Amino acid sequence: MILRIAVFIVIVAALAVAGMFIADQPGRVAIEWGDYLIELSPAALVGAVAALAAIVVVVILATRWFWHGPRTVRRARALRRERLGYQVLTQGLVAAAAGDAPSARRLARRADALLHEPPLTLLLAAQAAQLEGKDEIARGYFSAMLERRETEFLGLRGLIVQASKAGDIGRARELAERAFRLKPDTPWLLTALLELRTRVADRAGAREVLERARRRGAVTPEAAARRAAGLNYEEALALRDAGDTRHALRLAERALATDPGLAPAAILAGQAALALGKRGRAARLIEAGFSAQPHPELGRLYLSLEPGANELQRFARLERLAALNPRHPESRRLIAEGAVAARLWGRARAELDVLVKDHASVSVHRLFARLGEAVRRDGAAARRQLEAAAIAPADPGWACAACQSGLDAWSIACPSCGALDMIEWRAPTKKRGRLIESQPAAGSPPHASAATSPSAEPKQEPPAAEPVRPDA
Repeated sequence: MILRIAVFIVIVAALAVAGMFIADQPGRVAIEWGDYLIELSPAALVGAVAALAAIVVVVILATRWFWHGPRTVRRARALRRERLGYQVLTQGLVAAAAGDAPSARRLARRADALLHEPPLTLLLAAQAAQLEGKDEIARGYFSAMLERRETEFLGLRGLIVQASKAGDIGRARELAERAFRLKPDTPWLLTALLELRTRVADRAGAREVLERARRRGAVTPEAAARRAAGLNYEEALALRDAGDTRHALRLAERALATDPGLAPAAILAGQAALALGKRGRAARLIEAGFSAQPHPELGRLYLSLEPGANELQRFARLERLAALNPRHPESRRLIAEGAVAARLWGRARAELDVLVKDHASVSVHRLFARLGEAVRRDGAAARRQLEAAAIAPADPGWACAACQSGLDAWSIACPSCGALDMIEWRAPTKKRGRLIESQPAAGSPPHASAATSPSAEPKQEPPAAEPVRPDA
């Protein structure tokens, strides 16, 4: 700035000196133009030239303004509208994020009027409609986004979420496949498409997406391994049901190699090996599965390896199996059941004392009732235990950690909510429309990370009463 001022002063000073020099020069300047003769002093000539130059500059600037001025004014006005529109749009997005649906809708209309429906105003209008529960209107905005190349992917995401929420898995998958063709490495899309392909039993497609998701970091290596094991298990189950037991056994063993704690795969592998007459292989598979994750079905399957054994022999087998994971509640429950069946009252009492203290459930109180009736022939004590069983926590079962639904069997995708890798062996919190309070069974496999909070608070059951322990 100082340099510019200095240059300006120098130029003005130079012009002043030049003007004074010319004005001091003697002589006259004569201009003859046709019949006209104009005589001027040098100073007057310089002044006339300067005035003419100024007039020419003014004329040129005026002409240029009349030519470009209206366009410049319109552009400036459009820029002001755009600046105001984006300010309103920002306020609308903040209102939508805060859940203020009326303000978001009002600001969306104003931004639309100022900005003439750019992509972000469509998004804001769709979000405002969603906040107000107007899914049809939101669907219209998302569908309009599909017509624009720059907003097609964003519109597809909104429609995928709506279709999934409505339970239209076929439509959600169709939209997800279209989005996958546009941006195949988007993390949220990879996880959504993996869930959708898994839910429609497209196991080959699910494996493809799972591998891509693992490479792109959309799922952790541990989660990818568990889900790959789940896909192998479900394919093995389908093959077993189709009569291909040998192939089913190989796939179940592959699932266990990836995730040793997948109890359903251990159960299926043991059943398949037993069906093929491979008792030693079945025993090894059951023992390995029980060591990693005890499950009552593994105990029953282990007993079926020796169908002619008496009760004491069966108890000895259960002891050998439970010794692989002796502190787990399922191990203690198996020992207690076997001890009661074998009339080993002291051993049954020892295991039930531990269970009723830390893992009381319906079956524990019922075993206490059987034990009391067998030892003391005390029907009143047995009734008290059965009354305690009526209000005790449910026995562990398969349940989804995301939606809290109790399930009859394990699957990689929850049949109720579609969540992947969220089913675990625990006391169910929702079964047949009834809510009860429970916690995951001790030692349950970490097949699920943080569970999604249910929409309604579970209804808590009253705590189990202290059992009336029978005298030995």
